[in-house]
Amino acid sequence: MSSSSDDGGGDGGGSKLPHDVAVEILKRLPARSLLRFRCVSRSWRSAIDDPRFVALHWSHSALHASSRYLACLDCGDDAVQNRCSLFPNGPLARPPSPSQIEIPFVAPANRYALVGSCDGLICVSESSRDGAERAVYLWNLFTRKHKAVRLPRPERRQTLSMGGAHVAQGFCFDAKSNDYCVVRIIRFVGVRRQGFRDRKPRVEVYSLRADSWRTLECEVPLLCHGSSAVFLNGNLHWCSFNGKWDGYGSIALFNIAGEVFDEMALPEEMLLINSLHFVLSVAVLNGLLAVLFSGEEVIERFDFNSECFVWVMRDYGVPESWIKLYTFKATGPVTRFDGFTWNGELLMEIYCKERVSWNPITGQFSILPLSTRYELVPVVESLFPL
Repeated sequence: MSSSSDDGGGDGGGSKLPHDVAVEILKRLPARSLLRFRCVSRSWRSAIDDPRFVALHWSHSALHASSRYLACLDCGDDAVQNRCSLFPNGPLARPPSPSQIEIPFVAPANRYALVGSCDGLICVSESSRDGAERAVYLWNLFTRKHKAVRLPRPERRQTLSMGGAHVAQGFCFDAKSNDYCVVRIIRFVGVRRQGFRDRKPRVEVYSLRADSWRTLECEVPLLCHGSSAVFLNGNLHWCSFNGKWDGYGSIALFNIAGEVFDEMALPEEMLLINSLHFVLSVAVLNGLLAVLFSGEEVIERFDFNSECFVWVMRDYGVPESWIKLYTFKATGPVTRFDGFTWNGELLMEIYCKERVSWNPITGQFSILPLSTRYELVPVVESLFPL
């Protein structure tokens, strides 16, 4: 690894690799190696910290399976673990031993929930056991760096802890301003005498670049309570009811650059399915927006199966392009979808007590050695700073 050209970093004599050759090699290395190599010389440290190199490294990592992982965070009410499990890309039926990363902000007395993942960063929300929201954390598992984001208007903690509001959250990247954002939608649902019912939903957006919150004035669709958001093509997506509670509704979108809400029609075929108890979720599969649906099927008294469907939108934003990709039956009621792994396995929860994966190639289910208290999110190795 020598060359006749000097690195120009002022680190002492000796032959060095040409800068462009060094960058070409470094972009192929894992983040943990690059963090160590920052100590090699001032010029390498400067090169690795350069935002252009960070973006170059990310572009290379996003295309390679060895840089893709499934993060598993203990979010149970009595969570005492302070580590996050990181499973490498591959089948989960017999997963290899995961890497264990210490969670730098966990407090055993509080609850945590995964908000989402974007460009290798994950967003985690924290609340106390009485339901009062405390903070949001942005975390890069690979650089071991995190940022605590305090929520605006702490005087509203009592309102939220009293069950007077539903909060939906999302994590996304605004390409227009080159900024990471956290979006919070607060809908007040308390009884009239508490003065909540007549209050309009509040939309709050946190900007990492500005390190501040701002409140938006806009119309907000009726989001399904507990619906998780997925980020795709500059939009956050949630499941939305139609306001009459007599159907499956639509998909609500929030465009982060324009700061406006919109709605997208669900597959027409799905609207014809008659099921009293169902689970509806949105996900991303191979870069396409996907809808996951499960309806209960009664076999005998107290014996249920779930008929499951997966639709994908071939042309984003064109509801006519929905196609039904998969149909399968689960032996037991599906109580939650966790989305897809990098290799296309669908993760779900059965009976609120088993974590299973479904392989669309083999059609086989596998019970995973993961408790339902764990929340899962796919991540890609990155050096993005906070």
